[in-house]
Parts: sequence; C-alpha cells; structure tokens
Amino acid sequence: MSALVSNDRFVRPSAVPARLRLRLGVVPALVLALAAGCGQDEGADTEPAPSPEAAAPAAAAADWELWAMDQGTHVVHIFDAELEEIDRIDLGAHGARVPHMIEFTPDQRFAFIANPASGNVAIVRAEDREVVALLETGPRTHHAGVAPDGRSALVSVIGSPAEPWDGKLVEILIHGDGEHFEMGRELVIAEDPLFRERQDEFVETGGAICLGFTADGRHGYVTLGPELEEGGAVVLDLETWRLVRVYAPGEMDVNCGTVLTPSEERMILVGGGSETGVYHAVDVASHEHVHRGETRGHDAHGTWFTPDGRELWIVNRVTSNAVIVDPESLEVIHEIPFVGKTPDIIAMSPEGDWAFVTLRGPNPVTMAHVAVGETPGVAVIDIATREKVRLLEPAAGDEASDFHGIAVRRLGSP
Repeated sequence: MSALVSNDRFVRPSAVPARLRLRLGVVPALVLALAAGCGQDEGADTEPAPSPEAAAPAAAAADWELWAMDQGTHVVHIFDAELEEIDRIDLGAHGARVPHMIEFTPDQRFAFIANPASGNVAIVRAEDREVVALLETGPRTHHAGVAPDGRSALVSVIGSPAEPWDGKLVEILIHGDGEHFEMGRELVIAEDPLFRERQDEFVETGGAICLGFTADGRHGYVTLGPELEEGGAVVLDLETWRLVRVYAPGEMDVNCGTVLTPSEERMILVGGGSETGVYHAVDVASHEHVHRGETRGHDAHGTWFTPDGRELWIVNRVTSNAVIVDPESLEVIHEIPFVGKTPDIIAMSPEGDWAFVTLRGPNPVTMAHVAVGETPGVAVIDIATREKVRLLEPAAGDEASDFHGIAVRRLGSP
C-alpha cells in the first residue's frame, strides 16, 4: 500500500501496416525498426522511440500532442504527433501527488488534472506547461471533468476511507477570460434527498469516481466506487445542483468510466472487478437504463470512441484484452486478445489512426490488488488493423513508474 493514499482498495504486430507508414511519412529505416519490434512478447517490446533524424516530418506533426501521466513518479510526459517526447511536467514539485485523470478545456488552453493522493486539482496552462492553479477539492480526488461550454469543471471526490459516506462532487468555476479559477458549489452525495431515500441499497461509500456530461451540459453522470460492490451511479442536475436519478448497484453494476455516444442520446458507463467486466447504456433524455453488455474479460476500465464515432473501445485491466462495441446496436463486434499488460485508460489520435492505451507498472499506486503491470508506459494500437505497433516507455527501468491518465491535446483551432 502506498504511503501517499491510505485506502488499499484504491491505492496501492506483424509488420507495420502500410497505412500507418504513409500517415507518418516514415523512412525505410524506421519501418524496419518498427517491424522488428512487432510480434514480440510484451516483455521484449521495449524498443526506444526513434530519433528525430530517423523519421521524416509527419504531415500532422503540428496538429496534436499526447499527454500521458505517470502517477507513480508524478510526472506528465508530452509527446508530439510523431510520438517523440518533447516535454515533461513535474507535478510533484508543485504539490500534486499521484496525477490520475486529465482533461483539457474545449479551447485546449488548460489541462485539469485530478490528484487523489494530494486531494487537489492542478490546472496547467498547456502552451507553456505552467501550473497556474492548485485547488484543494478533497481526499482522493479522482476526476475533474470540464463542462461542454468550458465555463466550469465538475470534480468527483471519493472521500476519506476513514469517513463513511464522505464522497462528494465539487464545482470549479472558470471565469470569462478563461484564466481565473475558483471553487464553486459542493454536494456530499449521501446528503442529497434523493440518494438518502435509497441509501440502504448502497454500501457505506458514496465515493464519486468518473463523470460525463450530456451534450447540453445540463446533467452530469457520475459512477460510484471505487470497488464494484461500492458502485452504482447518480445523475446531477447542474442547474439545480440536485440529484435527479440514482442507480443502485443492483440496477447498474458500474464503478468506472463514462462516455457520451456520438449520437448524444446515450451515456455509456463501465463496471469492472477482479472477475467482472461490463458496460451499460442509459438514455439521457429519460435517464432510463437501456442495455447491459459483457466485455469478455475482467476489470473493464478505460473506454473511448474512435474519432469517426463508429466504434467504442473498452479495455479490461486484469485480462489485458479489449472489446470493440457498435454504438448503435451496443453489441461487441470485435475482440483484441492483448493490448499490453494491465491496460488502463484510452485516448485516440484525432485523425483516427492510433489508439493510445496506458499500461500500469509493477508497483501500482492505485488499485494495487488488480492493477499490477510489467511495462509501464503507453501502448500504441493501429485502429484499423487492431495491432500494437509501438510501446512508449519514457520512464523505462524506474520501478516506481505507473501510468494511468492520458489525453490528446489538439493544437490550433479547437
């Protein structure tokens, strides 16, 4: 168990595809290097990133950056569109411990980073990598989601393990110029009247885990946990600051990620445990549960839609596999047997070429009993072929390394 977070339930290919070579503008030497690294065992897949001299400039080199967080070392690693590491941010030096989840504002100017060990949210100005605010939000702050209009963020707080029903939701206000931030409203979940009516259907927790907004920003869907038996979900009305729907664990066994479908009609919520992997769908107009599916593995966790909206990817942390779900039928249409040892969170390149999956380390600082990995870093999966083509290990050899949160920042106009 990490000394930083006190709850041990939480803490603690074949050849490279031609399409990928063309998109990257890779010269033959790099193609050979990548091809040699594919199809190996996971333990051997540790090739270093190619040097700038080894690759021609990519057409999309100025279009996006990849921000990957090593919660074990408290460092954010930043890569360009050629997957060269171009910068690092030491959040630990600013008082942010175990950076866990990251989201950018709609204009891509600021990153909101939730830090469970230090109980705060770090706000980073993306252009110059400066930490411009560090706001105290509460014990085991898990996720800071930015509202669609960019005027506020909603923060999920698990709460202290020593205080039953301590979980809460916290608002951060983003003022007009986008550069001033202050604390807004708070809601202890167990104190909401609607939740109190059904409190006996829940384990003593109320810990808020992940959240997602409806397209109009009116409602926030929040999963509870961290363990699956502590799960369930609630829906918060952002205008009235009251819960409008409560889903007990018996209705929806969820405790992980949330993502809105491209049609904006359904919210996907994920549930994972050491022997469970499921996903649910809710109609956001009525808040009615409409589907439950199996992820064909254990400890379903990270989930993301491809940029074209045609596929929903979900990774299973314990079984190290992934499934692809059709967003219309909500049925599994493909399975990827292995995406890297102990996968966690997913991000994707804007042009739809790559899926980036964080991999946990040998000494995980969160969910230690299920999240033990071997090669902490980022697996790069070709979306079209479903093959892993690269492994980024910017902290190779560091036993403390333990990757979790990841996000793509678009450059230029949002």
